[in-house]
Amino acid sequence: MRRIVILLPFFLLFFAGVLNAQRFNGEIIAGMNFSQVDGDEVYGFKKFGANTGLGVMLPFSFKKNGERNWAVSMEMLWHQKGSYKKRYPLDPNFCDTCPPEIQCDSGIKYRLEMDYVSLPLMLHYTDPRTNWTFGVGVAYNRLFRIREIENGVHTATSLSSGTYTLTDYDVLFDVRFRLYQRLKFNFRYEYSFIPIRTRTYYKQKIGHYDPEPWDRNQYHNILTFRLIYVFNEPKD
Repeated sequence: MRRIVILLPFFLLFFAGVLNAQRFNGEIIAGMNFSQVDGDEVYGFKKFGANTGLGVMLPFSFKKNGERNWAVSMEMLWHQKGSYKKRYPLDPNFCDTCPPEIQCDSGIKYRLEMDYVSLPLMLHYTDPRTNWTFGVGVAYNRLFRIREIENGVHTATSLSSGTYTLTDYDVLFDVRFRLYQRLKFNFRYEYSFIPIRTRTYYKQKIGHYDPEPWDRNQYHNILTFRLIYVFNEPKD
């Protein structure tokens, strides 16, 4: 990851030379994630987290002297992901996905907190009629903090436990529009295309364990809402 950070400015300068661009747009980004982990038997975008950082965008045109409706961008973000459920099903005799070594309690929550440094790389197109900008891209994410609580107990999950992968690769879809002058609103959808974990689950009732557990791959699934302030962009 350190090499990627060091190479970031050289990467952008390379695009500047290739595309004959005249202007970089700097960005300050602040927003919130609504996330879940597909495959963890906990449902809903109920884990809230930060999505903040800095970005740089390089407008360009595929036509010489044409209007610069295209752009490439790269960001460096503090990106919080995870999963959350307040309680298990209300049936006191039923507890879903509790591993046998943990005492089943249907009234205790599950919480997964994962903090990443994220480096998204995106291609954007701005519709000249609406001035809305649409983007698609990929992101490299490096985990630097993790905490998991299951049935009210902190699990042994850590950066060194090998429970989750330390790197996460996502595909991104992005739309943004101007709110006022250089302030823009941005919605982003993000999904892992490589599993972050494969886990064995147990369907159980109090005092009884199903002898046939099952395995599921897990993926991040995230809705993001952000405000972006753009530097060096002409005001509307």
